[in-house]
Amino acid sequence: MIAERGGQERPSAARPGGVAIVARDLSKSFSVYQRPRDMLIELVTRRPRHRLFEALDGVSFEVRRGEVLGVMGRNGAGKSTLLKLVAGTLEPTRGSVEVDGRVAAILELGTGFHPQFTGRENVLMGGMCLGMTEREVRRKFDAIVDFAEIREFIDQPFRTYSTGMQTRLSFATAVAVDPQVLIVDEALSVGDARFQLKCHDRFRDFRRDGRTILLVSHSSEQVTAICDRAILLEHGRLVEEGDAAEVTRRYHRRLFGGAAPGSAAAPGADGELDAAAATPSAPGGAEELDAGTRMGNGEARIETISVSDLRDRDGEVRRLEPGVAYRVRFAAVDRVGHERLTAGVLLRDRTGQTIFGLDTRLDADSFFAAAAGERFVAEFSFTCHLGPGEYFLSFGLALPDGTKLDFCYDAVALVVGRRPGVYHASRADLDASIRIVRPSRDIPAAP
Repeated sequence: MIAERGGQERPSAARPGGVAIVARDLSKSFSVYQRPRDMLIELVTRRPRHRLFEALDGVSFEVRRGEVLGVMGRNGAGKSTLLKLVAGTLEPTRGSVEVDGRVAAILELGTGFHPQFTGRENVLMGGMCLGMTEREVRRKFDAIVDFAEIREFIDQPFRTYSTGMQTRLSFATAVAVDPQVLIVDEALSVGDARFQLKCHDRFRDFRRDGRTILLVSHSSEQVTAICDRAILLEHGRLVEEGDAAEVTRRYHRRLFGGAAPGSAAAPGADGELDAAAATPSAPGGAEELDAGTRMGNGEARIETISVSDLRDRDGEVRRLEPGVAYRVRFAAVDRVGHERLTAGVLLRDRTGQTIFGLDTRLDADSFFAAAAGERFVAEFSFTCHLGPGEYFLSFGLALPDGTKLDFCYDAVALVVGRRPGVYHASRADLDASIRIVRPSRDIPAAP
């Protein structure tokens, strides 16, 4: 939905310099009726026939100009309600929200455009609803259509567009308004990879120009890659606020239970098995997991991990060198016995973006079996071609249908040193070289 009031300059009280959004004790209640006729009965008898649902309860935060704030939480946590209050399409029951500057909002995808009207007609209406004049919309029309990449279908009814096409047109129209504050509610989750990359580039342009973005997303990778900070909502209340990467970790901890590795056994686990000594086949020098977030049904458990240098060097390593081969091993126990298992590792950078993933099924196109109480070691070898920076390893055991038996999220932190000559923001080290070649006198210049 493109917010009807989005293009207006929102009146605001004086606020600290550099602050674009200020929410104070922001709350929104809805009346919920058990049956539709109860509303009429209540109106006639003046006796309450409803219950109050607190969609948002006492939320306070600030967003500075040029900042990208991620909003996370389970379905029903109040994320969309919060964005509608900031956009001005809902009025708060209690509290206040002040926004400094023109706002463009992409809320419930597609509902702001009329399904029977063509894409061309919807761009004109949507742009004018967002505060542009008809002349401005017509002047920017070609740029909007080019960004959305739907020129071939621009005169077709909006209802005939795929979800991805609707996403592209909605986003392209909203950002064409040149807003000071852009509000996006999960709209980019349905776009293809190429369009998402274009959107991320536009977000970076906005941030560089001092614009503010409020983004709702269930994707921890998207939040950590795009956002400076994040807030986490639960049952309408703000429960976490801070660095985007840290808030996403806390979100996963809440979402999946977050029992810390090394804590009490999962329900149904065999107590004698937990008390058993470490398996002789466990990786030498490995340590018990003491970091990350653990999720899964507990039918198998990852016990120890190790990262070692394959140049016959002893001991654990946490700092990697480009071009060197390493081995990652984790020892685990199958508590109940399974005929088809897969073990995998996942590597992410500090922004939460997946760099590489591999599991036994993908590598060998097969599963493996383990008896009840059997211990085994999963071993992965690789050569470090990573760019400089911090990385995190996750480990998992799963069934063919994707059911997680045990998954240790961001359990091991690794640091890759910078090699001279490699750009500091690189995410890969291609062991490349660059040189200047000057044509010899015997080679004629190109015409």
